[in-house]
Amino acid sequence: MRLGDIYINNFKFHHDIKFKIKNKNCLVYGENGSGKSSIYEALYTSLYDLKIIGEEVDLEEKYKHRDYPIEPMEINIAFDNGNKLIRKGNNPLENRILLENQTIYCTNERLLREITEQDFYKIINTRLVEHFPALKTLSKVYNLLSRDIKRYNRTGIEEKGKIAIVEKRVNADKAFQAEFEQLIPVDEINHILTKRLDENFEIEFKVIDSSIDFSVTELKFIQPKIQIKVKHVDDKGDFQSHFNEAKIKLISLAVYFALAKHNEQDSHLKILVLDDFLTSLDMANRKLIIQFILDDFADYQKIIFTHNIQFYNLIIKLLAMRGEHEDWDIKNMFLSNKDRKEIANIYSLHSSYLKRAEDKLDAGELESAGNFLRKEFERIMHEFEQILSLGGKESLNNIITSLKDSEQYFYENPHKKLQKLSARINRILSNEQQPNCAKIRQIEQCITKLEKNEISFKSQKDHYNILEKTEFYKNILMNPSSHDDSDIEIYSKECKSTIKLLKELDKMLNHLKPSGLRR
Repeated sequence: MRLGDIYINNFKFHHDIKFKIKNKNCLVYGENGSGKSSIYEALYTSLYDLKIIGEEVDLEEKYKHRDYPIEPMEINIAFDNGNKLIRKGNNPLENRILLENQTIYCTNERLLREITEQDFYKIINTRLVEHFPALKTLSKVYNLLSRDIKRYNRTGIEEKGKIAIVEKRVNADKAFQAEFEQLIPVDEINHILTKRLDENFEIEFKVIDSSIDFSVTELKFIQPKIQIKVKHVDDKGDFQSHFNEAKIKLISLAVYFALAKHNEQDSHLKILVLDDFLTSLDMANRKLIIQFILDDFADYQKIIFTHNIQFYNLIIKLLAMRGEHEDWDIKNMFLSNKDRKEIANIYSLHSSYLKRAEDKLDAGELESAGNFLRKEFERIMHEFEQILSLGGKESLNNIITSLKDSEQYFYENPHKKLQKLSARINRILSNEQQPNCAKIRQIEQCITKLEKNEISFKSQKDHYNILEKTEFYKNILMNPSSHDDSDIEIYSKECKSTIKLLKELDKMLNHLKPSGLRR
């Protein structure tokens, strides 16, 4: 069983959005603020319905879209076998029985940061217990002791009673230590750090026993504390001072994933949802982590959200290398404006809105055709921005200049020209028979060629002025309300012209993409 379609209405950023997962796994790229985390939160509040511990949460107050206070909040999650989880406002989750005895993990940057930032005992009882309910037994160890302390505070306590309660505290600490060693897989954590993430250090946990404050009028129980320590390093209680942010993040990841594997069940539903979880890490670490996830969570349905275009591209390349790309639905998210409000658009990597625009045009549904053409233009512009973030072939100014200038277009492999230039300069520098002044003059000539853009473009007289034409149709054609019935024939012709232009623009875009991202 796996997730299929997700419908979200009036929840956080999203007023009305459908999120379809076509394949087993899903990778979603979108810039910060595009609505990824709202989808993550929708999944978290529903898939974790049986796990969340504590007081009842007013979901509508916490998550309802502020611009639509009257409309109901709804999350509808459909599985590939026809079953559905439905969340409507603050009503109980419908079909929550589907979640019983299933293996579901959802985590994000915030939780991973908290694992190493705070007292680990506190994190166990406030955050990790939501993800791994078996950890509840750690806090239960002290329940009987807490009740005894409350009773002594009501009735008073003599010296004998104080001794008895101290003994109970000592026994509770011993029981806690034994439970902790069973529930927190230190060996598995260190295996992930050293064998899977290729680090040269291991960690351990230092448990500081609980205590009872007898100096106040009423006895006060002081909970134990747990420190994360690096083995064989005297960190004086502050292991973070010995590591940079990246190493600390690796520890958090190792802890979480070790707990996930330690607590997994033999279930027919296994899901791993990760939201922007790899900040502060370089590409080498990210590669090791995604390889670990692909290997050790191979039987899970994985849904990964990221705003980091380099990480997104890395995953795509790894999937292609491993021959696993067909198991993944690769999606992009971007924002557009509708009725003066920002809305999120989601599309799969190898899809476009053009086919749907053509179908609507053939059916005479001109308004719908114009809407799909507008979305296609916005999708193409969004992907141009992605290329720039990836370190595309040219700067934004040169890309726009190339698209607007009918006399220019990009070389297929401009980097080869740069390689030749670099080789030329190296030959100049290595020529021991020439004086330095001559070398400088020759290098200046090379730089002058670079500044004149002679290595970046070449002429092509029949090149279309695509961008200007597309902008024209975007502003005029893609506003169906500006046309009445008498203009239908003209409007249909404009639609066909826009489709042709967008196809040409998409070809140029595809040419600029790295090979792993091409259609």
